[in-house]
Amino acid sequence: MNKILLVTRPKYDDTTYYLFHWTKKVIKLADKKGIQILDLKEKRANRKEFESIMLKKQPLLIFLNGHGNVDRVTGQNGEILIKTNDNEVLLKSKIVYALSCKSGKELGHKSIEKGAVAYIGYDDDFIFYFEDNKVSKPLDDKTAKLFIEPSNYVIESLLKGHSVGVSCQRSRQLYKKNIQKLLSIDSSSELIPFLIWDMKHQVCLGDKEGALSKNK
Repeated sequence: MNKILLVTRPKYDDTTYYLFHWTKKVIKLADKKGIQILDLKEKRANRKEFESIMLKKQPLLIFLNGHGNVDRVTGQNGEILIKTNDNEVLLKSKIVYALSCKSGKELGHKSIEKGAVAYIGYDDDFIFYFEDNKVSKPLDDKTAKLFIEPSNYVIESLLKGHSVGVSCQRSRQLYKKNIQKLLSIDSSSELIPFLIWDMKHQVCLGDKEGALSKNK
């Protein structure tokens, strides 16, 4: 199977706006690694195009950004892209990272049952804070960086050839580093419990040894 990264990047509210821009770093890294990128951004992050690209191109690595629930991940304007007992078979033989709320609770397990190599996500809400005065420049938002950088490190580590298990471990280590940093500055910071929350609710399902280097 070709080394192809499919990314969904809806952009229609503050949350998806931030994820849209922070994913640029991931896309840049994939390009540097010579990995083909299928970027379904904004209105292209719809179900019809997602299903068509998945079937035609068979990307190995899937990075889903958007709102979600226990049984789904959505795209532009909340349109369902993938849902349990519907089209999760599309994830068969794929390594999936879903940066969305709750999908690791049910959709992740169902995807593994249908043959996905691995599914990394969150089994509860993914929470991040941002600075109101940085909305126009989300990549300069140091508060959002505390949350999104360790989360995105999952996919960055996978792109570097590390296994699913190692990638999840490195992501959690970065969460811990940010937590320790805040503790050293202000142990009463309101951000700390939410960083712990995101770290705790990140789930790594399926084959922990799965990696781009093993699936050529």
